[in-house]
Amino acid sequence: MRKISNKATIKTVILIVAFLAGFTAVRAQEDASFYSKAFETERFYRIYLPSGYYASTDKEYPVIYYFHGFGGRYKWDEYDITYNPDYREKGRTDLLYVEEWRDYTKTHDVIIVSWDGYEPNLHPGQKFREGIAYGNCAPYDYPRAHDKKIVQWGWDYRMYFRDLVAHIDSNYRTIADRDHRAITGLSMGGLTALYISGQNKDLVASSSAFCPADNIPFYGSKFYLSVFPVLEMYRSLKGLSFRLTANDGDWLYANDLQMKRIIEGSGFEPFEYHLADFPDHGVADPNLQLDFHMEEFEKKHPKPDNWNHICPSFQSFSQWGYQFNIDRPEPALTILENISLGHMKILGRKFIPDGPIVIDESIDVETDNIYLPSSNYDLIIYNLSSGSFFSQQLQSSSSGQLKFNLPGGGNIVGVNGSGIEQNTGLRIVNKENSDYLYFEKDEVYHLQFDLVNVSKTDFDNISIKALSKHPYISFTEDVVSGLSVSSQECLELKDQFSLSFSDFNIDNLVGNISLEISVNGLVADTQNIVFFTAPVSPYVAVDDVIILDGRSQSSVPVFDQGTDSVRYISISGGTGNGNGLFEKGEEVLVYIKLEQGLSPNDKNTFHKTYLIGDYENPNVRVNKLKYDEKMDQAGATSISSFITVNDAVLQSDTLDLWFRVESLYNDENVVASRHVTYEFKYDYRRVQIPLNNK
Repeated sequence: MRKISNKATIKTVILIVAFLAGFTAVRAQEDASFYSKAFETERFYRIYLPSGYYASTDKEYPVIYYFHGFGGRYKWDEYDITYNPDYREKGRTDLLYVEEWRDYTKTHDVIIVSWDGYEPNLHPGQKFREGIAYGNCAPYDYPRAHDKKIVQWGWDYRMYFRDLVAHIDSNYRTIADRDHRAITGLSMGGLTALYISGQNKDLVASSSAFCPADNIPFYGSKFYLSVFPVLEMYRSLKGLSFRLTANDGDWLYANDLQMKRIIEGSGFEPFEYHLADFPDHGVADPNLQLDFHMEEFEKKHPKPDNWNHICPSFQSFSQWGYQFNIDRPEPALTILENISLGHMKILGRKFIPDGPIVIDESIDVETDNIYLPSSNYDLIIYNLSSGSFFSQQLQSSSSGQLKFNLPGGGNIVGVNGSGIEQNTGLRIVNKENSDYLYFEKDEVYHLQFDLVNVSKTDFDNISIKALSKHPYISFTEDVVSGLSVSSQECLELKDQFSLSFSDFNIDNLVGNISLEISVNGLVADTQNIVFFTAPVSPYVAVDDVIILDGRSQSSVPVFDQGTDSVRYISISGGTGNGNGLFEKGEEVLVYIKLEQGLSPNDKNTFHKTYLIGDYENPNVRVNKLKYDEKMDQAGATSISSFITVNDAVLQSDTLDLWFRVESLYNDENVVASRHVTYEFKYDYRRVQIPLNNK
């Protein structure tokens, strides 16, 4: 192990090695360390160098960063040993992925860096940090949402990655720009690849994952964490190219397939998906994944004119030259959408998707230097929670930067002034600020949204056209025209368009509708609405529903994955008076009986539920979610809803609720796998529950 100092030293070593070896010996890999300012300690990595690296002192190379899995380190992965015990009998000389990376760099002009995802190495002479021995903390330093025993130590791997990139660029001959950097990872490292690349879009242009884990992690600074589900991370990757490799015999295959459906259905691009013929959980077809990044290195990836970002709970962060400083009393995710010259949308959510918007916060924004220097600008701001407008007058700095403060409640900001097209101030706001819509088979729907004008211009002759590539969505009416909206006006548009969903196919679970806004025939903006589809959802009898409002119920039949059998247990949860009724102010968990779950043996058992379409129901709200481990599901998390009856609005004595109900199964008979695979499916049920108004 050696410590690298600088590029000059590297070149000297290269010349000496090359001279002594007569340019015939090639060092395929090096293990080294560097000092990370983010972690204030020494960190390790392995670097795989192309075969021609020591033969030249001038050529520079792109870099792919590899993130190992849960049981791995920078030199190896646990899955190499567990799932490839016969690797030598197959003629291999080393374990996956070591041999793959080494062989690839022999034939391709690229550097591969494998970093260490475990908690920071200790300072010399220390054996413990805060009582935890090195190697005993969770990799990548995050607790799972359902695991309340794991401690998060506050190591910020976002910033550690930036330290590593700076070190590699300073000490090796790299092409030091984002066009020539990429991230890939396996399992938990695949999940982390999505997270890190989404948080560092200015450093990388492409990202990929092998069999990303379906853990739902907490992220943020120590003692100040929020949940950031892996299936939602694609929302931070806008502006990057992404590739997903799933294995047909992997226990995580069902989750990775769900990720594919969501990414493709949401309209995210560019995106590639590859299903590998591989019977286990591990790196499969690595050359194809690496080839994807090599192809991306040949492309230009300019800084996007319009970008999105999600930052989990860090109260100070930067992205694309913008700086955000947030004062909020509780952890939440900061969601940035359509950040561009003249416009931005900023809100904090307690959870995603569709969690409550944070009201009690203050946000300081410093833009990039994209405005005219020392010029006057008018900000028109629409607050999503209050539905009100307010304005600010600003002068840009001598470098063209704007600085301003926003209140909580979520805001759409229009920047008005020299060099900015005014029609960029027309924005669409979904009903109840929802991120996702839900459509049921054979139902006819109309969209409910607001058209908001945060420009200084009054607009006439506005039209909005609805488009969707989803194969089972059809529009009877797809254009609304003749609209007018004044400056600082919110135009409420009810029952717009007419669409129906004709068939349910799990492979078309997710889709998106593009709303194209035109003014005088010229397209001003296009905004996307993501939707989920559901089959016909039958109503269930009240006797097949258990309401937990601070009470316990014994002898409840539930399905046990591990034994593939039904067992009878006691369940409890919720807060309230415990009488088993929906009442004002209570937080209620709902269990629903399914006649048939995913397993053939899962019959007439009760399952946790997730409320969908709650933005359509004025009687209830979901202020928090419950996270539980899926039994025998490799640490994955199930999500259920705490439902609260709205005190302010009661429009009926009956609650009409729509639920997603998950069932699980460990299948030992999957032909493609040498191991048990974990599967899940969603059922959809509706419930009419009497409301106790007393």
